[in-house]
This record gives sequence, structure tokens and C-alpha cells, in this order.
Amino acid sequence: MLIPTLNVVALRCPSCGRLEFRGLSLFSFAGGRSWQAECSCGANLVVISRKKGRHFYLQYHCGMCECFHVSLYSRQELWSRKLLTLTCPETELEVGFIGPREKVQRAVQRHDRTLAEVAEDLGFGDYFEEPEVMYDLLTLIYSLAREGHVSCDCGNEDIEIEIFPGHLQLRCQACRAEKTLAAATSRDLEAVEALGEIRLPGHLVQKNETTARQRYRRRRRKSPG
Repeated sequence: MLIPTLNVVALRCPSCGRLEFRGLSLFSFAGGRSWQAECSCGANLVVISRKKGRHFYLQYHCGMCECFHVSLYSRQELWSRKLLTLTCPETELEVGFIGPREKVQRAVQRHDRTLAEVAEDLGFGDYFEEPEVMYDLLTLIYSLAREGHVSCDCGNEDIEIEIFPGHLQLRCQACRAEKTLAAATSRDLEAVEALGEIRLPGHLVQKNETTARQRYRRRRRKSPG
């Protein structure tokens, strides 16, 4: 009988939104060791610890409620040829998958609905000046963020997006630097595609402000009285 010893874990990072894939090997738990995975941004994603016998505690960082959930699974469930779906107990929504690579990839494709479908369901179709341009721009930004190409010069990658009818406002959560991206014509979309990455000017702003404050302090020290 063939016993699978390697499966794939797919979880979306609650911090940066990237979808991360990690190989999960049964041999990683030799000697009672635990196994953990982090996002490329450094955030904790999942920790799996072996219990006595053939059971494992799985603790994962939920992208829906931003809490850690703990579940108990058997070895057969984690290293099965069937797909194991991780859900958020609070929202009952899917947050990740464990199983053979091809089944995990198919599940992720079914799970990821397009931004256009979601926006239409929420009634935003009449809100945007050019819906197709806005949907394509949001999809592009999401793809860039997943690859680590959306960040601020202050070093932060936690960027929030505020959506308006004809443009997007990107804002750094750390230094509050902002960048506006127009979404009114196809040329606006092509301009962002040509960039390849989006960087907010936070570091330069902070550096200039710090320099100005230092000069101001020096002038005050030199002034009489």
C-alpha cells in the first residue's frame, strides 16, 4: 500500500494578502518536532505540532477574522489524496487548503473569484466611471502585491487601498504616505502595467522631514539666549 508523505498547504496571508504555498512532509515531524510556515513578508501562517499517536494540532492564522484557530487532525487527514479544506469558525468561509498539489491548485482557482464578480454582487457596477478599467487595475495591483511589488519607501508593505469612482488612493499604514492612481481610461491601466511595481514615497518624505527638524534644532541651539 502506498502511503503519501508529502502534501501542499495553501494559505492566504492576513497581513499582506499573498497566497502562499508550502510543502508539508510527514518526515518534518521526526523526533517530535513541530513544523511552521511564514509568509515571505514575515507573518506567521501556520504551526503544526504532533500529538502522541497519529494526531496533529494545526494552528493557522485566519485571513477572515485575523485570529488563530486550532484544530486536531489525524495523519490520514493531513496526508491524504483527498483535499482538506480549512475554514474560519467565525465566518464559516474557506481560508486554505491541504492536499495533493494539483487538487490544491484547482481548489484555489475555484475559490478565487474575480474582482469584477465580487463588485457586481455588491452593487458597485454603477459606482465606477469606467468599471472594466477599475476592475483590471484592482486585479493588477493585487497581483503585484502578491509578488511583493507594492510597498512604501519607508520599508512597509502594509498598504491600504481606498476606492473612488475614477481613481484609487494607496496609503502606507506605517508612515501615511499616499499615492493616487487614475482609473478613468485604458491609458491609466497601461501606465501602471508599464511600472512593474508600485512604491509610495514614504522614506523620502520622512527623510526630508527629519532633516528639516534637525536643521531647525541646530538653528535654535546657535541662536542667542
